Amino acid sequence: MKFLVITDLHYSDKPVGSDGRYHELSLPKLREALEKYSDGCEFAVCLGDIADAFDGFKPQTQGLEELGKIWRSFDIPFYAIIGNHDTAMSKREFCRLTDMPHRFYSVETQDYLCLMLDTNMNSPDEPYPESEIKWAYCYVDYEQLDWAKKKIEQSDKPIIVFTHALLDFDIDEGERNDHVLVNADEVKQALFSSDKVKAVFSGHYHDGLNMRLGSVPYVVFASMCNEPTNNFAVVEIKDGKVSVKGYGTQKDIQLLM
Repeated sequence: MKFLVITDLHYSDKPVGSDGRYHELSLPKLREALEKYSDGCEFAVCLGDIADAFDGFKPQTQGLEELGKIWRSFDIPFYAIIGNHDTAMSKREFCRLTDMPHRFYSVETQDYLCLMLDTNMNSPDEPYPESEIKWAYCYVDYEQLDWAKKKIEQSDKPIIVFTHALLDFDIDEGERNDHVLVNADEVKQALFSSDKVKAVFSGHYHDGLNMRLGSVPYVVFASMCNEPTNNFAVVEIKDGKVSVKGYGTQKDIQLLM
């Protein structure tokens, strides 16, 4: 399986400011990534935080509509997942604007079943927040965990998981890093109750990283908006290996499955 990965575009017409993010450049960067690097890919996936909402700048809905015109103009399936900034609008509206069938869903390819998860709520009992969530306190809800477990149990194909928030990133002297799901242990227990999950991919942490979740390769991708360079990746899963070809600040990575 081969696919194009982008994440954390944070698209807006807001100029570069104290946050150091090149919001405006994400639109031409998306076009370039799809135009030049999607050949041979089964699909493209965006791991959340697609467009931002700032007072005094273009509405978030307009940003998504502009980006959508680009990805729909290419002859390749484009899959989105929700990021924490995307909750500045209702999740139902976000799904409509990004052609998502639901806030979480699955995609079946020739060789794998891909689970696209929603990690964006501040309580597992409130999956549809009324306002933008606090990014450092993300959860996955129980309905979704039950769905994921059933999908894994019923699948006769190996599983690839895509999320926005991280499942594991223990660097702060044994404490949970703010980018990691509060109920990460519950999520990992649900996903790894069998050996069907073969790799996990996330966004959210803009510098990117790679590690393992037990025996499972785990890649967190660099943000597209953090530098003037275009930061994204082409991933190929073949012969028991995960190969990441990185562009911009995204590093090349080779991991055994």
